[in-house]
Amino acid sequence: MSANKQQVGLLGAIAIGLASMLGAGVFVVFGTAYEIAGQWLFVALAIAGLVAALNSASVYQLARQVDRPGGAYSYARVYRNETLSFVAGFAFVFGKIGSIAAIALALGAYVSPENKELVAIASIVIMVIVNSLGIQRTASVAAVLALVTTSFLVFTSAIGIANFSNAENSQLALTVTATQDIAMAASVLFFAFAGYARIATLGNEVRNSKRNIPLAIVITLAFVIALYAILTLVLLAVLSEELVGLETPFVAFFTALALPFGPLVSVVATVASLGSILALLAGVSRTAATMGEDRELPKVFEQRNRFGSPWLAEVVIAFGASALVTIGNLAEVIGFSSFSVLVYYAIAHISALGQPSNERVIPRFIAWFGLVLCIWLALAVPGYAAEISLVILAVALTIRRLAR
Repeated sequence: MSANKQQVGLLGAIAIGLASMLGAGVFVVFGTAYEIAGQWLFVALAIAGLVAALNSASVYQLARQVDRPGGAYSYARVYRNETLSFVAGFAFVFGKIGSIAAIALALGAYVSPENKELVAIASIVIMVIVNSLGIQRTASVAAVLALVTTSFLVFTSAIGIANFSNAENSQLALTVTATQDIAMAASVLFFAFAGYARIATLGNEVRNSKRNIPLAIVITLAFVIALYAILTLVLLAVLSEELVGLETPFVAFFTALALPFGPLVSVVATVASLGSILALLAGVSRTAATMGEDRELPKVFEQRNRFGSPWLAEVVIAFGASALVTIGNLAEVIGFSSFSVLVYYAIAHISALGQPSNERVIPRFIAWFGLVLCIWLALAVPGYAAEISLVILAVALTIRRLAR
């Protein structure tokens, strides 16, 4: 390890995970998911949380043995084969470029709806600059952003619980809906969960990574699942049918309670979005750099500056996300992101199934169960994201084979 190699500890890894998961997703997904699943929103949330927990279990087991950056890309390379590893890496990079674009668009909508694309691109550029200064600065900024966002969401939960007895609760009764609708809503909600992957992709940039990465994932995920469950409860209780399709549910939440916190929501959503973009860039660029080292992407992607940051990979990823900002619809981009990330985690489960018994601390059926659910939700994403993503993946595999 070089002398100027920057590393973060357990708290830094948790901060990056929280900044990733508590980003713009939590501010936009509830309205869309409720529109799809109706009163079965709690079931969809439970499924999304279960999938996240199962994914976390396999990543936990794999991260105990492999400390190389890249997450499931590196795990598949160790326990499966290079082709499956490439699919994981490509799906992660492609999906997270979509995530960056979606979050930046959400940020732009909160800050300046009439100039949302310009604001979105500016936010991406600013976060690239912060990331290029090294992982310690990324973790420091992420810690501040995560603290602000977490404090706001806990405050919102407390306000909702305090007013719960005065809310209209009849909307919690269940009506019949299609299983596929529940799966689709779960795939949308999963977008707000898929942040702990960024912890795994940091690899040996985390001190004592084989201990701290799995621990950071467990702590982060447990906290977020509990927080989302409370938020779902209070949003449904206060907003009822008004929640359907809302892009700014928290603004409507405080308005319904006659509390003057609407402007605060926009500020916190902005902070959360910046934190999520920052953590996304850190994780995706390091996966791209690792793929460059393995010649799965052009070798130039492995270049790092004096702070240890893969600056060229970050610039290219930022360019791709900025391009999507100018042409992408928020809901559609979320669908592309969820599909690709679910494919990524499916390969993590396949990698976990390839581990020898002396390395396994999680029962095999956990990985099998997670694999099945990942495939189910991936095929249930809204629109034609699954079909288009499969075509893009097939083209990438064809180009890779021809190049070799």
